[in-house]
Amino acid sequence: MATVTTALNLAEGRAQRYRICLIHPFDPRGQKVGGLETYIRDFITFHPSDTDVLFIGVDSIGDLELGKVHRVTFRGRQFDFMPILRYSDQDAREAALTIRQSLTGQFFAALLRNFRPVASELRKRPGSIDLRRVEFSWLPVILRLPFVQMLHGEGVPKLRMDSLLKKYSFVHHTGERFAVAMSEKFLCVNPHITERIRSTYPSKSDKIDTLWTWVNTDIFKVLPFPAAATPFKIAFAGRLDEFKVPPLMFKTIERLKAKMPGRVEFHYIGTSNPKRFPEFERIEDVAICHGFKDAAGMAATLGSVHAGILTSEFEGMPRCVLETLAVGRPVVAMHLPQLEAVIRDGRSGFLVQRSGSMDEDADNLAQQLIATHELVATGRMVAAEVASHIDNFTPRTQLARVFQLHHDIQDSRRMTGVPLTPEPQA
Repeated sequence: MATVTTALNLAEGRAQRYRICLIHPFDPRGQKVGGLETYIRDFITFHPSDTDVLFIGVDSIGDLELGKVHRVTFRGRQFDFMPILRYSDQDAREAALTIRQSLTGQFFAALLRNFRPVASELRKRPGSIDLRRVEFSWLPVILRLPFVQMLHGEGVPKLRMDSLLKKYSFVHHTGERFAVAMSEKFLCVNPHITERIRSTYPSKSDKIDTLWTWVNTDIFKVLPFPAAATPFKIAFAGRLDEFKVPPLMFKTIERLKAKMPGRVEFHYIGTSNPKRFPEFERIEDVAICHGFKDAAGMAATLGSVHAGILTSEFEGMPRCVLETLAVGRPVVAMHLPQLEAVIRDGRSGFLVQRSGSMDEDADNLAQQLIATHELVATGRMVAAEVASHIDNFTPRTQLARVFQLHHDIQDSRRMTGVPLTPEPQA
């Protein structure tokens, strides 16, 4: 019967299709930014023409009926969107004190409430599921659908974490063990996390692999440096989470302001409130807060500065670094092993080794920012060469691997079928 059905489909000019479902507490149409959010937006943007995408997520605008599938166009690409929770971008910016209050916790509860319509929709279009959070890995297991799990980052108990993550870290670790055991493939965003997961779960090491983060170079393109006569402009883009150590970042700018009086600007792109950190007050006179920027706006703003800064104690593979490098701007960062792949001293920025003192770290970061300023001002650091360090970190080299994994899984299980609502061909 399957052969007859396939023959009929081909006779009617309908090619076999792949179906991938993404599940994440997010609205691609909204203003929330970050690595996970960029992954989903790029997944939609770059999905292959023979693949249908269903996204189960959040309505942050309040214009869609919950529990129903809506055909949505995003960046010129169509996908099916099934929101199961209303949660505004403003609410998402506020730090939750309990799991029940958190977006992840509320989305988990929404999945339970909407289990029947979600299950019905997934059974109508059997395929594979792509997960960003291990907390949701129970759903494909219950539905007996294969899934690819990715671990974007991980909490490090010795380091500072948001209080909610620290308090309920056992929830994440329990989900991690379950997802490693049940997933078809378990991907980590850098080799150091991959090594940790493989050593923790040696019997599952064959399914654990690395998938680097990427930057959309169709949007983040190389731009010439601003005029040398302008102030030295340093930027950071993203949330001001505690593990990113904003006090160190602000102390560094304060040191730089003292060494280069009247010639420094700090640009913050993001929706967090930097004024909640007392260290920000001492640099507020040289700070420009841009608020939310979409990808194009962020690329333009990063292209208007001279360098980026990162002070995080841990990360997966920080997308803000890749985006800053992609427009040709060097980054000065506290050392993280994964950054060695893209930041090379004197060529695309500098990595600063950690000391036991925040003041000493701030001094060292400021010193390397001054060195970066001199390289840029004298023309010894060229934007195109800086950007060349992320050549292997694009959707066409990294995200393509994810689509191929899903295609291979569905081919092995003979899960391809006819699209329910085919996307018009360009």
